[in-house]
Amino acid sequence: DVYKRQVWNEAEIQPGDTPTVLAIGDSWFWYPRNNLAIPLHRILNRSSNHVILVRGHNGAEAVEYENGPIRKQIEWDLDKKIGYGRTIRAVFLSGGGNDFAGRDDMRALLKGDCSSLSDPSQCFRASQPAQLFEAVQKALLSVVDLVAEKLPGVPVFVHGYDYAVPSGKGFFGLGQWLQYPMDESQVDRGIQQAVVNELIDSFAGALAEASKKRPALHVVNARETLKPDQWANELHPTPRGFNKLATAWEPVLKSAGIA
Repeated sequence: DVYKRQVWNEAEIQPGDTPTVLAIGDSWFWYPRNNLAIPLHRILNRSSNHVILVRGHNGAEAVEYENGPIRKQIEWDLDKKIGYGRTIRAVFLSGGGNDFAGRDDMRALLKGDCSSLSDPSQCFRASQPAQLFEAVQKALLSVVDLVAEKLPGVPVFVHGYDYAVPSGKGFFGLGQWLQYPMDESQVDRGIQQAVVNELIDSFAGALAEASKKRPALHVVNARETLKPDQWANELHPTPRGFNKLATAWEPVLKSAGIA
């Protein structure tokens, strides 16, 4: 069964199978029913035999990849002697969205009162969101450098985000990711989508800059991939939406010789 080779629980690894892809991520790799890792696994296994091991957790922030339990885990995973370093051929990264989405994180980026503003870029506090994404970029590059240290030549793939819709819709009691904090900062709802787009574009710019610093980092651009009705809530695509996003990875994976 192809799905048994995509592992969120290490105990599911079958005898004789070891991970060939280490996927480190937030809910885009962990979301129930479908997530980005599932269609990526199908793409990888069209002509090869890949086992994906997923690390991280729902709600993970990119800064957790630099320090703490996730960092310790991936250091072990990438080690050739004690972990899976002998068989890892690629590393996938998903992170950054939780660093800016959410009541506290989003409010920290926005001015306290945006009620008189019509330009979305003016709604952000001084030096934001550039300062935040500088920290996110640093955390992601720390993973790229770790891979280069332990597994020279192994490529790292990271994705940006598409333009999420600030609809106020959450998931099983979780939410207040985009619309709510903007409402609290009195951002006019007529420009809230533009504010979100500004964040997504700024993050994309940070990833592009990161890839220039580290040639081993391959960036997948997800912008303008989904239609508004392909978002299940403010942060997550529908099952079909995740499948569609995976297609944006395919040419990047092929160019690197992974798919």
